[in-house]
Amino acid sequence: MKLEDVQHLLPEMAQLIATLIGLPKAARLVEVWGGTTFPVSKNKRRDGQIRYEALAEVVGVDAADKLTAHFGGEVLAIPRCAVAMREVRDRLIRAEFDELTREHPAVHAVNQLARKYQMTERNVWMVLKKVDQISETPQGKLF
Repeated sequence: MKLEDVQHLLPEMAQLIATLIGLPKAARLVEVWGGTTFPVSKNKRRDGQIRYEALAEVVGVDAADKLTAHFGGEVLAIPRCAVAMREVRDRLIRAEFDELTREHPAVHAVNQLARKYQMTERNVWMVLKKVDQISETPQGKLF
């Protein structure tokens, strides 16, 4: 299960960042700094160089260069992507449930998943009742 599978659930800013530096590096940025703001430097003064180096440490030099070129001098609000991350988690839970129930009863599988994902058994059951959120195609919106 990857973030690519739920890219349609990402906020606009996350999609823009992913377009600039690629989805894997954007996912790393969200993982490290999601829900915060980051002043993107122009990489000219010492303060800016320190921020640039911190950014490059997370996403790599090439991606940091692209983000600096696009957002330099701005404060970048890095989204948490909570909806997309929750969908990834829910899909993992459903897949693991299917795997576990091949050898164990459903109640045992739900108990294991609740402990693994630090949620109540009731919430695991609710996740199991949901279906994957898929992107709607223009034709799908007609029906």
